[in-house]
Amino acid sequence: MATEVADLMKERLNVRGKDLAAKLRHTGRMMPKRVRREAAYLAKTAALAENPKLQKMINLDRVNNAHQTCMEFLDAIDVSHRRKGVLLDILGSMALAFLAVTVLVISVLVWRGYI
Repeated sequence: MATEVADLMKERLNVRGKDLAAKLRHTGRMMPKRVRREAAYLAKTAALAENPKLQKMINLDRVNNAHQTCMEFLDAIDVSHRRKGVLLDILGSMALAFLAVTVLVISVLVWRGYI
């Protein structure tokens, strides 16, 4: 389950890392706090599952709920919509910078008496 969530995080959020715990360190605020908490629980249980004696400590109902929560969030992400949002944010900041520079240049020209 942890590898499935990690693969979907790589595909949808484009985060790097070799396992789920490493990918969680790179997500930052791309995921809501509740989903990050559930993904961290999945990463912790994936580490516990490697040891046969510690496997008894794993709560399978909680693991299933955490997996379902993570998968619902990651399935709802539209990669193309996310890329369009990033592009529009960049274009918006460039337009604001251009507007600010234009206003500054015009105000200097008026102040110096050229206009």
